[in-house]
Amino acid sequence: MLAFVHVPGFYAAVETADGRGDATVPLIVGGDPRKRGTVVSVNALAFAAGAIPGMDVSDALRRCPDARVLPTRMARYREAAADMRAVLRGITDRLEPSGVDGTYLDLSAEADAISMAATCCVRVQADLGFAAVAGMGPTRFIAYLAAENPGPGGIRAIAVAEARSFLSGWPLTAIWGLGPATAAKLEDQGLTTIGDLQEISLEALQEIVGRNAKLFHALATAYADEGIQPRPQAKSLSQERTLREPVSDLGILGEGLSDLAGGLEKALRRENRATRRLTLGLRFVDGQEASRTETFIDAIQSQTEVTEVGLRLLGRTQVVAREVRRMRLRATQLSRPEETRQPRQLRLF
Repeated sequence: MLAFVHVPGFYAAVETADGRGDATVPLIVGGDPRKRGTVVSVNALAFAAGAIPGMDVSDALRRCPDARVLPTRMARYREAAADMRAVLRGITDRLEPSGVDGTYLDLSAEADAISMAATCCVRVQADLGFAAVAGMGPTRFIAYLAAENPGPGGIRAIAVAEARSFLSGWPLTAIWGLGPATAAKLEDQGLTTIGDLQEISLEALQEIVGRNAKLFHALATAYADEGIQPRPQAKSLSQERTLREPVSDLGILGEGLSDLAGGLEKALRRENRATRRLTLGLRFVDGQEASRTETFIDAIQSQTEVTEVGLRLLGRTQVVAREVRRMRLRATQLSRPEETRQPRQLRLF
């Protein structure tokens, strides 16, 4: 059994969790309505009023005039997505990210897969403040569609025996990769739902849509796919910053290093990792680059420790005589924090 866990209206959910939005007020995340900005995400209240991702923000505001509009913050959303996957990875490492807001989980080895999916949603809500839902099914496509309409409980599981029946009522455009133009060709042949595709042969479908017929037919008939491809944990983590103006002042560069170290600490904690090797990379205003590396026995994770090492590395460069344009801290030789302290060798004499 595969599960697809995602947060509906993810960007809007992040803004609400961060206190920039109010759950009792319609919220639209998108571009500037004065510049024909597009709606990227909405909360449930704005959606109910007719605001839909993809439409112009000005049109959405005509439908939902009481909505608050916030600009997108992609860096924050990527950070929130990484936080969510770290929560899920704490439950199972059999996961595959899908886009920014979704993750597939392989729960086939779980005795109670539904209970495990519920645990995932509860943990995301408790740890991050995002209301996650889960769809479950024998294929990724079915799990995805189940999550699109999970019901009041936030979880919907589709068994193998009911897979074709579940799919039959969905419109043709619900099939991945099947757009309006292809749907129009199929409708000309009297085919309007996924259930209609289940009733025709692959050969007949190929005559209508060509080379994509095999994919469309497999999705429509709940043919088992290859399952998920678990992504291993990162072997390295890094933070970098391009300075507004070239700088050679050690005090300013030290403050920048401290900020990078803070971001690196967050990333390490999110992945439940510590590092035994740090590399500082500098790009100078003339385009040349330099790097310095330090390796240590006991791994580190905190901003204070990372900053201390970073400053030592900075002191080993020619930064006083050259202006820096970009700084980067990279952590490698990662391990779990509980594995970081090496046993001290006892002295015999």
